[in-house]
Formats: sequence, structure tokens, C-alpha cells
Amino acid sequence: MGLGLGLTIGLSALLTGSEVQASGAAARRNPVLARSIRAPVFGVAALARLGVLAGNGGVFVQPPLGYGFALDIRYHAIAIANSRLGFQFTAGHDRFQDRRVFSYVDESGEAQEVTRFTTLGHTDISLGPSLQIPLRVLFLELGVSGGLAVSVFRRPRSVDPVDDDEVVGYEPLLRGDLALGVPIRNNQGVRLGVDVVKIWSPEKNWVVTDVDAPVDTPADAPVFDLYLDVLLAYQAWF
Repeated sequence: MGLGLGLTIGLSALLTGSEVQASGAAARRNPVLARSIRAPVFGVAALARLGVLAGNGGVFVQPPLGYGFALDIRYHAIAIANSRLGFQFTAGHDRFQDRRVFSYVDESGEAQEVTRFTTLGHTDISLGPSLQIPLRVLFLELGVSGGLAVSVFRRPRSVDPVDDDEVVGYEPLLRGDLALGVPIRNNQGVRLGVDVVKIWSPEKNWVVTDVDAPVDTPADAPVFDLYLDVLLAYQAWF
């Protein structure tokens, strides 16, 4: 009896980390977690974004918070040590808004108020390398990508839209990202992460920082600049 018990404990101790991982993956029907590091993994995610203006954009929109959405596609196929190297494609949109209230006197001589919004939006497309590191029950993924941002800034100066500041830019961007992919069941789960996006905006797209400055004041800051995205996504792996 004692010998049999000792052999059972000994055999259990010899189970490798990959065998334990495979057992857990099978229980949750997530075979992608137990897949060989030499086998490719394809992932698709639909992301919700919480944007934070970290650069000059935060001067123009307060609070410097926004929202957005994106599609993220990744394919990892080259085994490097205990990780897979591949590529990523991301396309999405972020929007930031700030409310301003203007007072004016209408035709009848009565005081009125109207609410208008400063808006800053970025539509982005990027492509670049991505690295996937399996960590037993989840994936750590990080990457760098470059692409294009189509950005629009509109700021009201008065009740009349004719006085608005408006800038449209088509500029290069660089994105760095870090995320955890957590398969929950049937190779589907969630993705949690953060992106850092830098947009290079030429001086022709700069605007005046002081919203109350005279119309002929020289532009002094780029509004299309650095921002962050905190990400929550539905993710599927194939």
C-alpha cells in the first residue's frame, strides 16, 4: 500500500508544465493553449477603447478622455524560443469631446445660451510585427506598428459655426501595444491591454492654444499628438 501510494505521488510529480496546461486547456475546450509553439495561431479581436490624451491634445479637450473601437488581427507563425513571432493589423477610431456654453442675445433682446462641442477624432490603420508568448493559461502579446491617422479637430469660438477652428490631417503614426489574451472557453475569451500612439503633425496642422485669442494669433501647438488607449476586447483564436 505504501509503495503504491509513493509510486502514484512520484508519477504525478513527473507531469510536466505542458501536460498540466494541456489538461486544463482540454477541460475548458481551449486547445490553442496546448498547441505546439511551432504551430501558428491566428487571432481576431473586436476592441472597445478608453482614450487618454497624453500630449498636446489634452490642452484642447478637457477632461482629456475619449472612447473608441477597433478591429485587431494577429497571425503568429515563427517559433522563437518559447514564443511566436508574427504580424498585426489594427484599424479603429477614437473620439474626444469637450463642451462649451455660449451666451448671446436673440432678435427679441432676450439672453440665450447654446451648447457646442470641441471634437477631436482619429481614424487609424497600422501594420507591424507582433510577438506572442504563451503563459500557461493566457497569452502575452506585444508589438510595434506603423501606419496612417486621418485626424479631424473642430473647435467652436462662438455661436456661429463660421468662426470655428477646423483642422484635418493625414499623418503617419507609430503604435506600441501590450496586452493579455485570456482564452475562457472554446478558444474564445477576452483581451486586456494598452496602446500608445504617436502622430507626427506638420506645422501646417498646428492650432492656437488659447481659445479666446484673436483670430489672427499665430498657431503655437500641434493638436494631433500623443494619446493612449486602454483596451477591452472580445477575442477569438484559431
